[in-house]
Amino acid sequence: MRVQGHPAFVLERSIGLQEGRFGVFGEGAYCRSGVDGEAGSAAFGLGATFDLISMGGFTGYALAGANLQNGSPVVYGGVGGRYGLELFPVEGFAEVGVQRLSTDLLAVTGPRVTIGLTYRSFVGPLASLVAPPVPAGDGSGTPAGGGLPAQCTVSPEEDRSAARSAAVRAANQALSAAASSYSAGFSSFSYRVNITNVSISGNSATATGSITINLVSRGSGERTSDTYPGTVTLVREGCGWRATGYSRG
Repeated sequence: MRVQGHPAFVLERSIGLQEGRFGVFGEGAYCRSGVDGEAGSAAFGLGATFDLISMGGFTGYALAGANLQNGSPVVYGGVGGRYGLELFPVEGFAEVGVQRLSTDLLAVTGPRVTIGLTYRSFVGPLASLVAPPVPAGDGSGTPAGGGLPAQCTVSPEEDRSAARSAAVRAANQALSAAASSYSAGFSSFSYRVNITNVSISGNSATATGSITINLVSRGSGERTSDTYPGTVTLVREGCGWRATGYSRG
């Protein structure tokens, strides 16, 4: 869902796909007129984004698009940033730019400001939708060739190690964020991530293990320690791996 600061757009919803650094999306919005007594109207359009930088959970990108508002074409462009944690499917984003609305009499240019939340779901590399099935492997959990791109020269052991490291890194990031969120209730928060098994199948992988969390309550001073088994899912990204989700149990 997107909420925009331009007077015309009140509420916008969009759905899109992203492959690598490039993304496309379609959007629909309800537009208020800004004139007393005059009803609003709907707007529909298409847009594209291109990731410029990515570090940690932050990604900066450029965007451009066009839509049709009450019969008048609108084009826009700008830059934006989104932030999210690997194991959580929700990202927050903010965009700033400029838009130009053309009417029969004149063109109106103004600022475009967008803030909102995005729910993301990994559906696999687009190439996998048309590529032939990966050949069956040798029973070790890694298909023949390991699903690695031709330019990657890592061994199966190094591939599993990279998946393990990506899972631990994502878990540490999520737990560190949780520690910051709950710091008001606990005077001590420590954790340990233990990955016991990594299974690779083509361009997907799972890392199973457990997370041990130690807490000291600020109110009672009571110390607790709990261990939770779980599984991290990953997808191949270049010659490495990226975590896409977590499930307990």
